[in-house]
Amino acid sequence: MSDDDGGLNVREENPYMPDLAPGPRIPHYYGDYVRQIFMGCAAIMLVFSPFVSSDFPMALPFEIGGAIIIAILGALTNPTRQISMIANAMAAGVGVVVYELLALNAFYSGAMIAFIQREAIAIAFLFALYFSLKTLRNMQFRILGKRGDSLGELNQE
Repeated sequence: MSDDDGGLNVREENPYMPDLAPGPRIPHYYGDYVRQIFMGCAAIMLVFSPFVSSDFPMALPFEIGGAIIIAILGALTNPTRQISMIANAMAAGVGVVVYELLALNAFYSGAMIAFIQREAIAIAFLFALYFSLKTLRNMQFRILGKRGDSLGELNQE
């Protein structure tokens, strides 16, 4: 373990073997999942924006701007900064609401490709919201980076 990990308990890495262990690399930290979900959502938003912009052309600049914002938030996600998880949770919550409303609008207008794309993004943002709040809770309880095998160990702090 190196000294530059901010005091977090990080699994030892072997440079010759990929990290195939399930679960987060830092105990009780799910920001890496949030980062991956955000980057996936940003990519889907940008790839599908020309195909679904015909339904609601005024949303195109907001969709491109939103993709840039969530990519920035994903890049700034940090296990030592609580504010990054708060920002991620807020962005994911807004993403769920906005994309679910857009999905419902597309569904009722009969645009099934737009509905599927927007519903997939809304569900992805829902997972990002869950993982952001789970990490934020662990930061609040000060168990982020600590290994605890039983509830008794967690309750003693």
